[in-house]
This record gives sequence, C-alpha cells and structure tokens, in this order.
Amino acid sequence: MIETMFNILFYPGILLVLVLSILYFGILRKLAAVMQNRVGPPIIQPVYDIIKLFGKEGVVPHQSGYGFSIWPVISLSSVLIVSLIVPIVFSGLISFNGDLIFVLYMLVLSSLAYYLSGFSSGNPFGIHGAIRGIVQMIAYEIVLAMSIVVVAVVNNSASIVYNSNWLINSYPLAGFGFLLAFFAKIEMPPFHIPGSHQEIVAGSTAEYTGSRLAILELAHMIKTFVLIALMVSLYLGGASSLLIFVLKSIFVLFVILISRVIFARLKINQAVNIYWMSGIIVFIDLFRVIFF
Repeated sequence: MIETMFNILFYPGILLVLVLSILYFGILRKLAAVMQNRVGPPIIQPVYDIIKLFGKEGVVPHQSGYGFSIWPVISLSSVLIVSLIVPIVFSGLISFNGDLIFVLYMLVLSSLAYYLSGFSSGNPFGIHGAIRGIVQMIAYEIVLAMSIVVVAVVNNSASIVYNSNWLINSYPLAGFGFLLAFFAKIEMPPFHIPGSHQEIVAGSTAEYTGSRLAILELAHMIKTFVLIALMVSLYLGGASSLLIFVLKSIFVLFVILISRVIFARLKINQAVNIYWMSGIIVFIDLFRVIFF
C-alpha cells in the first residue's frame, strides 16, 4: 500500500510528471527564444510563474458562472489521471483493458473543461476564445481518434501496449495526423487560434488570475507532456528506459519547437479545412491497416 502510494505520488507518478512537464515547457520557451535571436527566460521560469500565481490574490468577476472555479480543477485532474496511464517506460503506472480509449476521453474532457472555463468567466474575450477552441476541437478530435484507432488495430488491443516498432514508419499518414491534432490540442502555432493574444487577449483565460490561472497553466503544461509521452508510446516505439524516453521526447519537443517558430497563426476556417483534409489522409492508413 505504501509503495503504491509512493509510486502514484512521486516516482513514476505525479511529482515526476509535474517536474518533467514544467522542465519541458521551460526548455521549449528557451530554445524558441534562441532560434529567434532573443535571450529569453531561464529554463526554470515556469516554476517562478506558477509560484507567483499561487501567491497572488484570485479575483472572481461578478459576471462569472458557477463553473469559474470548478472547470480549471477538472481540466487539471483529467490530465493528471491520464499521466498515470500513459507510459513513460514500458507501461503506465495504471493499466487496464481499454485504457487507450479512456485516455482519449479524458484528454477530450481536459480540453473541454479548459474552454468551459472561458464560458464561465462571462468575459467576451474568454467566451470568444472558448468558441474558437471548441470549433477547433470538433475538427481535430476526429483526426486524433482515427490516428489512435490505427495503433489499436495494429496492436490488436484497445489498451496501451509496449511496441518497439516505430509505427510512424509503417503508417506515416496516421502519425502525421496525430502530430497535427497534437499541435491543435496544445494550441501550438499555427493552431494557437483560441488564445491569440493580438485579437482576444488570452482567450479562455482572459479573466483568470492567481491560483485558478496557475491551475490552468499547469493543466496546459502537463497536457503537453502527456501528449509527447503518448506520441513516443504509440508511434515512436515506446521507451525501454528513462534515457531513451528523454531522447525520443526531446525529439518530439524539437518538432514542436520548429512549428512554434516558423509558422504564423491560421484563421479558424483554414484550420478546420486542414483538419478535414488531414482526416481523409489518416483514413488512408486506417483503411490500409484494416483491409490489408
């Protein structure tokens, strides 16, 4: 019992996920600054940001709804649960039949709760960002689900199983679709439409301050790390050791970095069109794996 609680809370559980999520986010920001010929923040800047936010007063706007404080907690809780299932080395801390489908549902819940936070704020910018986010979700979640189904059919299992084969070599279209949906799920350029600062301030988080904003920021960082780990597990052959996981996840992080630096933001209609087209592309690999 004590060993199980230690594994869940510390290693390879919640504490490790928190540390790696914040560290990866800091590395991403620092490398983006270097590639843009800027000094940029220190790698541990996200730690300072989270500590500062938890120490600030939380303001609740008078027009906010009942979910203003609840949805951020649901968003964070969902990705924390997923982090215990998605494997870092070999298998996740918690595994059961159909856990891959469960992970997909919980990731949807996390994103949905994130955007419902914007609706609950009552702020026009927050509501507009939430509408953009949910419209984008309708487009990319289908692509994400199809790319995950491809892996499930290949492994003949609806659970996350260790497969040392790099499926992205055998099914590149599905892997590309997963990566595109990944970018939209973490609002990475060119799909950072729901939180475009030049147009709608900060989107769903426009009215959030203090600990509530810290929770939303943590949910975003952990979601990014969990999706990196899922990409490694499903399409990059998994990891037999922590070192191999770090190397493969840094590779995925570098791909995210390239996208963040070189692409400009798309319009919402352009993003939706891209996802409908990528859905057709992913369907080709899905058709191959089912019938050939």
